[in-house]
Amino acid sequence: MFRIDSPVHTTQFGALTGSEEVGARGPDGYACSGGMSKPWSIFCDCPELAVDLTRDATRIGAQVAPEVHPEPWTAAADALREGSPVALALGQPLQPDEAVTLADAARAANRRAPVALIGLDPLGVLHDLGLPAVHETGPLLAVLALLEVGGERPWTASTKDLPAVDRARLGESVGHRADGGFVRIHDGLIGHRRDDAEPAPVGSPADVGAAIRALRAAQDVSRPKVPVVQGVDPDSVLDVILGPRRALSDPASKAALDPYDVPLPLEELCATPSRAASEASRIGFPVRVALASPDLRLWDHPDLAAEVYSSGQARDAFRQIMALGKSRSKEARLLGVTVSASTVARTLLRVRMEPLDSGPVLTEIGFADAHGRASRDDTTTVLPASAKALEKVLRRLRGSSLLLAGTPQERAASVTAIGDVLMRLAAFAHQWRDEVEAVEVNPLAILVGGELELREVCVSVGDAFSRSLNASG
Repeated sequence: MFRIDSPVHTTQFGALTGSEEVGARGPDGYACSGGMSKPWSIFCDCPELAVDLTRDATRIGAQVAPEVHPEPWTAAADALREGSPVALALGQPLQPDEAVTLADAARAANRRAPVALIGLDPLGVLHDLGLPAVHETGPLLAVLALLEVGGERPWTASTKDLPAVDRARLGESVGHRADGGFVRIHDGLIGHRRDDAEPAPVGSPADVGAAIRALRAAQDVSRPKVPVVQGVDPDSVLDVILGPRRALSDPASKAALDPYDVPLPLEELCATPSRAASEASRIGFPVRVALASPDLRLWDHPDLAAEVYSSGQARDAFRQIMALGKSRSKEARLLGVTVSASTVARTLLRVRMEPLDSGPVLTEIGFADAHGRASRDDTTTVLPASAKALEKVLRRLRGSSLLLAGTPQERAASVTAIGDVLMRLAAFAHQWRDEVEAVEVNPLAILVGGELELREVCVSVGDAFSRSLNASG
């Protein structure tokens, strides 16, 4: 049966009842083995998902109340504030601000809010927010079942009573350190058992494995406050970013970031060939000569940069790069070239930050080399984050061994160095969220010695200045 509530256009499906006996309360206030005290409200964005959940829940005897809602994340956050057990099942992506709102509501209620996103959307940012996220309804129901039996750390449960084929299907290296364990029950399902009690059905081996991975990825979440960089002169930053909506050139972007003590290369902006030759000699050869333009980015036009080894080559490089830039776009603004010390990078990263309305800074991290761009080896998270959380984020990159190689001490040093730069960039994006729409670093070079260097930066300024003029006029 179902009911349509016309004021909010929601569809409520009848709760499916398993055992009626109410057991002890588990972590986060959930009922342990023996049944549920309250059905899970699962907010969906389409009726098909609600039907699937209703059907699949009967297989494991779960009590669920799927509900179709025009804004399921808002309804879920409201239900969490009222103390209800809540989950989300969506056929469309969950936007970062919506995910932060849901996660904050779950944290305030001291509850888990599992999420199913149907499709191939990356789940990393949801896990970083403490939301156990999966890609299908079966694993979502398995997450709910594990939470109901008090399985907050199901990867520590015993699998000794499972057949070998189910252990392989589970795909998790679980041990014998905690009370409780997994057993095979009827209809190809896995159940979770504590002591000598009857096992509670959880789901198929594949669904249970996905649920365990989601719960494990979403554990130990902390949300530190956005760091504040001391000694920043706001006027020096406003002098650079104040103005209409625009993308700042690399030199201007670095000037805005410089008060935040980010690692910038030794470089000079040069408007003439002779100045380029002079600065190249002062810095010391070899040097890198690159076009400075707010319209032609080096990550899109890598041929507009060259390494030179003499003053004559610096003059020639200036003329050639400027001519090539003019031929590339007649409307492009050409400020000259930057002459910078040539350094050897071990790894090149790409970082993009965008302040969210909900507070955190959405951060995309990926590899900036040709192979990394082609393979789309990147991940998304929210900052600020602890060092432990940041290391987990970096390990999601397929090329993470390039960043986290060596001894544990060397890996910790790498995480600390990368984290320091990311937190400074996040502090800038957060402090100037009204004026700045995004900050992009491409590349962020990790040098052979472990130091970092922001080689190319673009700060995108929003329309706050224009809006203030309109308001005052």
